[in-house]
Amino acid sequence: MKLLKSGLILSVFAIFLISCKTVAQNSNIKSISYTNTYGRGGMTSVTATKDSIETTGRGGRMTDFPNYSKKITANDWNSLTAGLDLKMLSQTKSGERKGVYDGHDEIFRIVTADKEYEIFNASGDTQNYKQLEKLKTKLTALTAKYK
Repeated sequence: MKLLKSGLILSVFAIFLISCKTVAQNSNIKSISYTNTYGRGGMTSVTATKDSIETTGRGGRMTDFPNYSKKITANDWNSLTAGLDLKMLSQTKSGERKGVYDGHDEIFRIVTADKEYEIFNASGDTQNYKQLEKLKTKLTALTAKYK
């Protein structure tokens, strides 16, 4: 009888663990991109996937920005995606696009298995922008690390 009870308790616990969703299970993030356009001055872009990071700089102001494509570690990818809340991303409001003549645009693009999030100039949405600001900091650190 004790064996039956402990088996039942273990199976309920196993079902509970399987049904829990962690950030990694919930996200299914395929790629993260951050692009900063400087009007006629050029643009910089950083794109990270599960196994690589690619940076691009084009235009007159971007002579110091490194252009490369390198492999990244699984730990770096996990730390990059760990803080992203997709529900909060879907609630983040994009700002007005400034384009070539009015100034720079800051563009975040997160691609998941289910959806693509593209957010322009979201700094005005102070509540939801905090996670994007942390993401930008992490991407900048990865860029410097793999330079």
